[in-house]
Amino acid sequence: MITVATLLWEPNEASFSFSRCYDETWVEKLYRGFARNLTMPFRFVCFTDRPRDFCEPIQQEPIHGKPGYASCIQPYRLGDPMILVGLDTIVTGSCDHLAAYCLEAQRLAVPRDPYQPSVVCNGVALVPAGHERVALDHDGRVNDMDWIRAHRPAALDDLFPGQVQSFKVHVKGRKLGDTRLCYFHGEEKPHQEYQMTPWIREHWR
Repeated sequence: MITVATLLWEPNEASFSFSRCYDETWVEKLYRGFARNLTMPFRFVCFTDRPRDFCEPIQQEPIHGKPGYASCIQPYRLGDPMILVGLDTIVTGSCDHLAAYCLEAQRLAVPRDPYQPSVVCNGVALVPAGHERVALDHDGRVNDMDWIRAHRPAALDDLFPGQVQSFKVHVKGRKLGDTRLCYFHGEEKPHQEYQMTPWIREHWR
């Protein structure tokens, strides 16, 4: 079975202003986005700093230690075939083939950095089974982005062109095209664009 994973923690002194808006409703909207766009069975896991009350069938795993951006490595400890996304991701189309990659491939896959396409970023990750060492070997001294880059992942832009997109760089002011996962890194989150962007109202609910 495929796992979909995300993280939620209370903002702390290390949190940037743009990531202080999240709560349980963001997790539930993300779950419903995958429920509408995955036909295969999946389990949805939220890594969190404390037990949460969810209206959807969302499993919870504890974040070990003080939560922060480096915690984004912790879902790898599951060792499962997994789609790992941030809460600022909107599911906009069928993800069956992305899940199939996690079930069938061997190499971790993440997007190219929207601003520096010669390197990758970790806005979304397709994680085949057996990658638990990514988490178990991480001691927190290397930031999460550089740690993922060190594992030499494949680029989602090459595997699935135009399907995993940055809102700011690829989608804002344009049509969605063939986008399946749209991630909102940095400033400009879905709730800020909700009223003026019909496709956000359609898919982020």
